[in-house]
Amino acid sequence: MPSSSALKCGQWNTHPCLGDTDKRYDPDFTNDIAKQNELWGKMDGFYRVNQTSSKEMARFNPIALDIYDGFPYDSNELITFVNITTKGSRRHEHRFLFYPPVDQAWCDENPNEFPTQLNALSGLCGINGYATFAENFKVSSHEKDGSVTSVGHALGFPQDKSFQPSEGSAYPAGERSLTFTAEVDRGDQGRALAVKNWMFLDEDFEVARAVDQFYNLNTYNLFASTNLLYTKISEQEFKDGIESALDDINTVETLQFPMTRACLGSICPTEEDWCTKDPNCSPPLYVEPKARIKADVLAGLVVAASIVLIAMIVAFFIIRSKQREKHLKYMFATRIAENIEIEGSAQMILTADALKAEFERIDASIEKDGSISREELWTFMTSGKIGTMSESDFDVLFRAIDLDNSGNIDFLEFCNFISICGTEMQHAVSHMESASKESKDAKISRASTIIAQTNVRKSQMMKVHPGMFEDEEDLSLATEDKA
Repeated sequence: MPSSSALKCGQWNTHPCLGDTDKRYDPDFTNDIAKQNELWGKMDGFYRVNQTSSKEMARFNPIALDIYDGFPYDSNELITFVNITTKGSRRHEHRFLFYPPVDQAWCDENPNEFPTQLNALSGLCGINGYATFAENFKVSSHEKDGSVTSVGHALGFPQDKSFQPSEGSAYPAGERSLTFTAEVDRGDQGRALAVKNWMFLDEDFEVARAVDQFYNLNTYNLFASTNLLYTKISEQEFKDGIESALDDINTVETLQFPMTRACLGSICPTEEDWCTKDPNCSPPLYVEPKARIKADVLAGLVVAASIVLIAMIVAFFIIRSKQREKHLKYMFATRIAENIEIEGSAQMILTADALKAEFERIDASIEKDGSISREELWTFMTSGKIGTMSESDFDVLFRAIDLDNSGNIDFLEFCNFISICGTEMQHAVSHMESASKESKDAKISRASTIIAQTNVRKSQMMKVHPGMFEDEEDLSLATEDKA
């Protein structure tokens, strides 16, 4: 049976691959975001964004988690340009934010608040505007359903403007809409949840509406809600719009524009950062289980193996039985051959008269009653030169001869068994003839030795007593004649 490591799912003998019905387990299914759902590709491009908020939420602090009425900038006057790029399994979104100068009246009422609210930014309250950025990075999810997951973000508001890992996800919610969620850890400020619902309004996917909502996860308060209108523009319009906005707000802050790196923050996400979640380089969350043999195939293999094993066992016992039967036939034939005078071929020996005489001789060993009993056959088989026979072998032999299971062997059963022992009888007779010839040759050899020894002694005597054997016949010739 093949090992599980050599098996592959989806074969004739294994269960279907889970990846055939669940794309999460299919290693060949694309991780390309736009190929999983074309709506992501339609979002790519350059946008000018106009946003409006309710009066109470128009001045929220981007780095705080609660409404702050004293925040100097009005988000309803914010100028935003957005660049969205999707490439393979990765998605970049870069936002350029331009705040016009704060109202001079607010500056007069709060002379010491301006630097504090914006982390001691440079510029004069009421004269200089503020330019900053926000960006996020997402990758295709392991779910392979068109959803994406957040790798991290960077903000231009805090002093630390580097890439920060974050949690969040986004997924298509129809043919024109998408939903985004992100959870942000603001350190001492606690955690915030941002939710955005995006919807294209036209069939050309050039204009979209979105609603951003921000929740304090410590107090569960909604501290910001913004409506955004996205209008797709050309790359040149995008560049011109940013340059114009920088002039309009009279900012002393600088932005990386045109972009010379893959991000706007002080530190961009590294490949290691991307690969914490990018399915193209992160460990898979869904792995095809080890292939399993189908139950019916496994049962078939077990049955087949059992049949083969049983066949081997049966074949072994048949072979052993035939070998035992052949051995017993040979022992019986040898015992018969010991008692029949060997004259000529085996066919001359096996005459009706010879068999009749042998049957009667065996029958007469205990009680001559016209049939051979178990005791008589046992006496016959154990009294010859064939060696010892076990009782189990004798039982097999007796059952083979006693065809009617009467417990006695009649003459027909005796002759029938002799007839099926033809090959063994020929071997037994050949062995007997060979043994007889070897016996005669041994006798002649012994006689020759005696003659040779006698002639030596005679020669020695004649040297001592010449003429002692002059009247005797040649001993060697006489002895040879006798032999």
